[in-house]
Amino acid sequence: MQTKAPWPLDANIIEFDPPNGLLACSLVKGGYENYLAVVRADTFPESPALASRLIVSAEPGRVRKNNADVLILHGRAALAMGAWRSVRHSQWIALPWTIHPMMILAILMGLVQWALGRCERPSIFQLGESIGQRFIVWRVRRRAAPAVRQYIPQRLGVEQFFGTLRGSDHRHVVLRWFESFPAVAPGEDIDILIDDLALEFVRGLLKSGPGVQPIDVYTVTGLPGSDFRGLPYYAPPLAEQLLAGARDHGGLCCIIPSAKHHFLSLAYHALYHKGLSSGLPTNSGLVACQSPEHDYTSALRKLSCNAGYNDPITMEGLDRYLESQSWRPSVDMLARMACQKEWLSKRLEWSRTEDTDNGLCVFLLRALACQRGGIERAVQLIEMHGFHVLHSIPLADNVSEAAAKTIRGGNWGRGPWKTSGGPPVAAIVAYDSEPQPLSRRCRKRFPFVANARILCKEQIRDEFNRGLPKEQHCNMIHSSDNGHEALDYLSILCPQDVQMILERVAALNRGYETQEPLLATWTRFGRRAKIEVVEYQGRPVVKKTFKPHMQKFWAREVTALRELSRTLLFTPPLVAVGALWLMIPLYDDVLKYRRSSGKLLPLSVAKQAISALRDVYDAGFAVIDASVDNILVDRNEGLKVFDYEFCHRYQQRPARFEDSYDVAGCPASFDGELPIHGGNSYDRTWRPYVGLSLPSLLNDPVWLQHLKRASYYAIHAHRFVPRLLRHYAQSLYTRGIAHLGHHRESRAVGLEHSQLERLHATPRRVA
Repeated sequence: MQTKAPWPLDANIIEFDPPNGLLACSLVKGGYENYLAVVRADTFPESPALASRLIVSAEPGRVRKNNADVLILHGRAALAMGAWRSVRHSQWIALPWTIHPMMILAILMGLVQWALGRCERPSIFQLGESIGQRFIVWRVRRRAAPAVRQYIPQRLGVEQFFGTLRGSDHRHVVLRWFESFPAVAPGEDIDILIDDLALEFVRGLLKSGPGVQPIDVYTVTGLPGSDFRGLPYYAPPLAEQLLAGARDHGGLCCIIPSAKHHFLSLAYHALYHKGLSSGLPTNSGLVACQSPEHDYTSALRKLSCNAGYNDPITMEGLDRYLESQSWRPSVDMLARMACQKEWLSKRLEWSRTEDTDNGLCVFLLRALACQRGGIERAVQLIEMHGFHVLHSIPLADNVSEAAAKTIRGGNWGRGPWKTSGGPPVAAIVAYDSEPQPLSRRCRKRFPFVANARILCKEQIRDEFNRGLPKEQHCNMIHSSDNGHEALDYLSILCPQDVQMILERVAALNRGYETQEPLLATWTRFGRRAKIEVVEYQGRPVVKKTFKPHMQKFWAREVTALRELSRTLLFTPPLVAVGALWLMIPLYDDVLKYRRSSGKLLPLSVAKQAISALRDVYDAGFAVIDASVDNILVDRNEGLKVFDYEFCHRYQQRPARFEDSYDVAGCPASFDGELPIHGGNSYDRTWRPYVGLSLPSLLNDPVWLQHLKRASYYAIHAHRFVPRLLRHYAQSLYTRGIAHLGHHRESRAVGLEHSQLERLHATPRRVA
């Protein structure tokens, strides 16, 4: 048992429902000045030292609604240990070590939280030098991050808090419900908007002592922990107007908005933050809340005369008025707000992305991006990820200013980065002929993104930040999330070019269309080309159609297939070639190997594949992108190696096969094209799925190879077994779906059973 408390002297300590004042007096005497007691009734023993350290509150959720670093829980309050959300805001949780049914239950709950990894192993401490009472104490492992909701220290109170804030000269404004200040109704919170530079000062002030009076702190640009669901509370230009027009509250303690800004900001809050829960009447047919938290209708009616608003107080009328006053949020900001607001979602019918071309995207480069490579580098990276760049322009000063005010909610601050990327200074309009669906995880993280390829901006950011110290990292590129946003961006950035851009998109789509009867689509990533099974001269073949700006990849693959297929049987021959497309035979793959299958590549196939790479080396070439994903075994013709988009002809071939680019990897001096993940090598793309080193694969006897592979699989079972189980589950599901649609599909395409099986085979990895 330890006798010294584990928390520092300046920790904010809140004790709930103490049976007496002994522990409080002992803690204060021991130097723990930041102490507060919260009791259900005014029964706490009177003491001059504790007179200002006592609050009477029986409010539900009171254990959670405070800024405590240390929670000391007695009685029923101790049962809050069962609801982790109620205690995770603190750093330490202490329960009295007593034999009482309620305490025993609370301690058991604490042990469950420890077993779940939410807190560290508990320890027993003797708190209070004079009383020697024992407490069991848990330390929280991952304390909740600072949030918008914070609490004013009890020793300061509302009046002194705002007096201190005013004396600091930091810009701030209390947004609403300030008429009764400094008195605040029990349970009522205060909403305050502050300048970005004031955030650390305000947080420090609010952490200076324990308190239970809630205050929501928002910053101009919505810095982390001071935002509204990931957005600025008000669009930054509007927030600046609020701060610039703020005035004294009749000589009282706080700064409030001007009369007109008070009406505009309250209407903004009621419409876009509260929605139907504000209780405002609506003409949309939706039912507004009958018992809102505040009477917004009456409050707005009282304020309307000072703002020049004479129409009825309805949601639609206020929305039109805010738009006329340039107080309506930008299109992309409204779309994000509409996600959780039924009224706003119905009003913004354009937010549905199903009826637009989501291949269109607008990338905005910020000021620092132009200093670290500029438009040319960004265009190169965007094209590498599969977009066709249609238009790129530097923005004039007036256009840049308009974009900064209207796009991205007007928020061009630093966000979670150390440095701000600056305002938008250039635009790149790009088109993707093969939009990619989002995974379930990505849809949850990016609910408004309609094309997964747009997320390449995260990798582009990394490229622009590469080689720089962390304090200089910033967000240097922004993009539209879907086709509707792209068109909205274009109407702001270059309205005179919209028609030209749409015509180019239409031309791209016409040139990318497949003329032959389509039997199946095998495109997976589609960065450079689409893969389809089509009917050509009465038989199914594989057609690979390249995007217009990927002509060099088409030329490279056509050249490699023509030259290598003459002497190397594992290289597919060309069936036909056209402008930016090629056709090869459709093979009946009996291997169907995938890295995600949880199996090792069959030993005989691995030997054949490496032998094929040796033959390519002997012919004076390197595949560059060779991997287990780019091989198949045909039922009749055996091994086939495909995907020669990066095929490289050696100027000076390495002296040994073991030093070839397909085995050893490309040297640093290599100046040819590389895949987006870099060049492949045996150790990187073969050994994890073969289970043998290259010398072992080439030289060991078969029995030893099998022994080494079995040992490798056992050591890496944690990686293979989950994939194997998932592979079998997916196979059962796919077979069930294929069986249900078998007869319908056979009538539709008129193919034999064996051909259908080939088309249902899992598609290969393609560009």
